[in-house]
Amino acid sequence: MAVSTIGFLIISLCFRPTVGDTMVIPVLPAVLGYFFVRKGLKPIRQENDTLGISYKISQIAMFVTIPFLGLYLAGVESWCAPLYHAIKFAEILTAIVLVYIIIEGIHGMEDKYGYIMGSVDLRTMWSIVTAITAVTEAAHYIEKIPIWITAVLLVVKLMFLIMFMQKYIEAAQLYDRRDAQGKMSEEENGPRFRL
Repeated sequence: MAVSTIGFLIISLCFRPTVGDTMVIPVLPAVLGYFFVRKGLKPIRQENDTLGISYKISQIAMFVTIPFLGLYLAGVESWCAPLYHAIKFAEILTAIVLVYIIIEGIHGMEDKYGYIMGSVDLRTMWSIVTAITAVTEAAHYIEKIPIWITAVLLVVKLMFLIMFMQKYIEAAQLYDRRDAQGKMSEEENGPRFRL
């Protein structure tokens, strides 16, 4: 489960510098991010239907983003800007929806096991990162916006992204410490309460 955090980081930090006027190179291709998300979800996809759906979405997204990578390398930004922006929007929207579904799956595990795994904190961090992402992407289309504002937004987004990943890793550790019956050990984790 914790392996998914690598995928979240890659998907969220999909920098795409332009080489010359024709080629966009994703430094961290989204396909790589979805590969890690899928790998992290594989062991827990049977826990509930929501996590099963998120596993399937990550698998589909992984294969769909392969041609996107090819289009970036083919210079889609220069010869078909609307397609470039549509791909970028689709990647961002897919990542936002996927993470939300995963958080709902973790919430389902809390109900199943009767222990708090931090889904409320995860949802809060997800909301903040999503809002900052929306503002940052919108800022790219405002020509006269100072570069320092974009830089500040990216730093704030990174800060909340790190906090999100920390909470996600904590949830993964709680899940991994279940006892043989599939319930979390109260001796290790301390008493916890249902949501």
